[in-house]
Amino acid sequence: MRWRVLALGLVGTQVVACATILGIDDGIPREAGPDGMADTQVEARPEAAPPCNLNAPFSPPVALSALNTPAIEGQARLSPDELTVYFERVVVDAGYDLFTATRASSAVGFGSASPMAELNTPFDEGDITVSPDGLRSYFASDRAGGLGGWDIWQASRDAAASLFGTIALTPNVSSTQDDYQSYYVPGALYLASSRGTGGVDIYRAAEQSGGFASPLVIPELASPAFDGFVVVSFDELRVYFGSNRGDAGGFQIWTSSRVTTAQPWPSPGLVTELAGFGANTVPTWISSDGCRLYLASDKSGNDDIYMASK
Repeated sequence: MRWRVLALGLVGTQVVACATILGIDDGIPREAGPDGMADTQVEARPEAAPPCNLNAPFSPPVALSALNTPAIEGQARLSPDELTVYFERVVVDAGYDLFTATRASSAVGFGSASPMAELNTPFDEGDITVSPDGLRSYFASDRAGGLGGWDIWQASRDAAASLFGTIALTPNVSSTQDDYQSYYVPGALYLASSRGTGGVDIYRAAEQSGGFASPLVIPELASPAFDGFVVVSFDELRVYFGSNRGDAGGFQIWTSSRVTTAQPWPSPGLVTELAGFGANTVPTWISSDGCRLYLASDKSGNDDIYMASK
């Protein structure tokens, strides 16, 4: 994961187990085991029973070995069917670049990753988030043409195209400070920004005709520490984020949940079962059913991509 300006000083009914999702068959038995205010109140709707107990703790994270290399990898974001992954990797003499990989089913591992050459430049690119239909992407870059520091850029494609094009600065979203770690859900773009009082906080930009409204800070998720790496469920009722607040040590995963989007977020709590997994561990994507949380962690001594399931 890219710590950038962080305090580290660098810029149906069956539970799906980690081994099944990752395509691991090592002979070990395993149990079979989605925030800112919305513009209008949305009540939680009754849904079919999820394929996992959402109140259960996450299992120990498992590395996505096919994506990890001796280089730094992080900020993995997936398509809703979990068959396509987008992530960032440090490339020698090129800095942070965007990569993608696919797989035939969620029961097997990902194939070889390919650079997203249409989005990469000699500058840094990362934090890509893609709309559920796969046609719009938003990513962070410090390339020329922005407003200052890291900015949020966008690119689109039509259903027949495999590559993103028409790259432009995302209107209303970026500032003269650092803006990055964007995360799209239908109706909003979440991001981390240092545009406030000098710290980094989580913001929400409401989606509107033609783009997004200006981002608003989410005060109930803010602290004097660095609060970012935001991941939000599609219904905007649960949020995960990375923060170095408190005495948990390094960057750890925090969460909050609410009943309706008309409510403010309750005070967030540490995801205790994942605390200390690595000196620094942050969330990067949550599955639509809320059962699988993808992570970036320095557990191995190098930033890699992991997944934990309920």
